[in-house]
Amino acid sequence: MKRHILLVVIVSLCFTSCNKENYPENLYYSDTLLSQVNSGDIAVHGFTYNSNYLIHESTEPFTYKRFSYDARNLLTKLEIAYSFNAFSCVMIPGQSLESDPRKASISAYSEFEYNSDLRLIKKSDYFINGKNVKLTSYNTYDYVNDKVVKLSFFNPQGQLTEYHDYTYDDSGNLIKDDQYANFTVLKLVKITTYKFDNKNNPYQVFACEGSPGKYTNRNNIIEETSVSYNGTAESSYTTLHAYEYNSLDYPVKIDKLDCMYGK
Repeated sequence: MKRHILLVVIVSLCFTSCNKENYPENLYYSDTLLSQVNSGDIAVHGFTYNSNYLIHESTEPFTYKRFSYDARNLLTKLEIAYSFNAFSCVMIPGQSLESDPRKASISAYSEFEYNSDLRLIKKSDYFINGKNVKLTSYNTYDYVNDKVVKLSFFNPQGQLTEYHDYTYDDSGNLIKDDQYANFTVLKLVKITTYKFDNKNNPYQVFACEGSPGKYTNRNNIIEETSVSYNGTAESSYTTLHAYEYNSLDYPVKIDKLDCMYGK
């Protein structure tokens, strides 16, 4: 498989400098797991998986993520680092580079809590500033059967700042997202509805992050319509998505992006 180096654009936070060093690679692949997403000749997303075929690392322009699990294969911690220096600490699975994202300075992380039924009930987000760690926000989850029907956002003081009410179809796809925000009073600010194909969604590998929608849907979004409310004003827009699929019914092309699987 042809590999490409991620294009990294300057942003406000940075990785620490990295030196070339040989790391033992224990990479796992599958014909149904994304390994790389390309935009033309540039790789824009790289993936690695652990021995249980759970997402282990995710690399995009700006962002490197590392996922850690417990003995039950539940996500317990998600660490995040951001890029400042172009082409520093960039990784595409299996490629030997002059720098390695595993040496990046982690600047934020999330921790996950579960109930006795192993359902995610709380996600807490932290920011690291030197030796200081600060809680920035946390989320809670309400379920009906096995589906998240309400996702609530709180500030560090425990004040509700936003929540989403979710509606699903019989296949488990999120078809309606009602977003409420707290601008002195909680009110409806946006309604987004979705339509789907009947093929496999490769981004379900990120379902563990606790963000209903693109990462949890069984199928792929082909149309999304958002209606935003601002006082008495109302605006709407619709986005269409086009796909090409392989013989396993996974997308090999999403709009202008090329998806690659396995090695």
